[in-house]
Amino acid sequence: MTDKKWLVSIALIISVFGFLLIRFASESSKIQYIVDELKGEKEQAFKGRHIVLIEQEQGHPYWQLVEKGATEAAQADHIAIECIGPVRNNMEEQIKLLEKAIASKVDGIIVQGLNDNIFTPVINKAVERGIPVLTIDTDAPTSKRLAYIGTDNVEAGRRLGQIVVQTTGGTGKIGVIIGSESAESQLQRLSGLRSVIDEYKGLQIVDVRASNISMMEAIQQAADMLQLHPDIGMMVGTSATDAFGILQAQKSLKRDDIRIAGFDDLQETLDAIRKGEIEATVVQQPYGMGEMSVHLFHDYFQGRTLPSTQFTKVEVIDKSQLKAERSP
Repeated sequence: MTDKKWLVSIALIISVFGFLLIRFASESSKIQYIVDELKGEKEQAFKGRHIVLIEQEQGHPYWQLVEKGATEAAQADHIAIECIGPVRNNMEEQIKLLEKAIASKVDGIIVQGLNDNIFTPVINKAVERGIPVLTIDTDAPTSKRLAYIGTDNVEAGRRLGQIVVQTTGGTGKIGVIIGSESAESQLQRLSGLRSVIDEYKGLQIVDVRASNISMMEAIQQAADMLQLHPDIGMMVGTSATDAFGILQAQKSLKRDDIRIAGFDDLQETLDAIRKGEIEATVVQQPYGMGEMSVHLFHDYFQGRTLPSTQFTKVEVIDKSQLKAERSP
């Protein structure tokens, strides 16, 4: 490794260390509980209806909002809810938790359909055993799930593409960081983004890499991409921590010419938009997804028929909107 690469690597580590330390401290109290859940060592007695929300990654800011919406709705609807998920993003662990929920004979399951081929058979297994399933955030459309609640991810990707066009004027090289190469929602967003970019001959996506829903990985992948493609003028991220990770790489490489757009409204992202460091972000409604999912289960338990799809809205937030929010 050259001296320059060593310096870049060290700078990346230092820039993110403080951020990760704070986040680790805030989440560490949850780890033992999650480990106990994964080992099956915690047993809880539930009265009445008992449903399970299986998250992609417990402690992740996005899924904390989903969980908050679900738990508050469950309290209002007098439903017991158990929120579980891998400590780190792990599809195999999610499948194990889904199997555990089936074995526990819960009254309902809320889960992502991250990979239709992998999740559909297990979702169908639950339904065939009399356990209704709702998919959230990412659908498994060929499964026997009752309904999907979440973003229209293709349209959300198109909204991200429109930000790129407005920012670049329709010309330039684009780098993309997606949350996962296996999550259908991420691939749908990429598809929507490409559909807009392809309408402009002057725009080109030169590289696409996955962060695996990891801040550190987003930083490293963005840094590698910018060094490999120094002619990139704008980078976009399609999951919650990607844009902020891109920003850390941009700062470490002193590439102030790079424009950035992202997904979701983490506080770090919003603060960067206020400073003019990130152009805009496409915002989903994770709280609303969790809330709506539980309310739909409540309706189902009351004998009501559910719509097969419930899209939650998305919006674009930029600096002008944040300034307007602060105005008297």
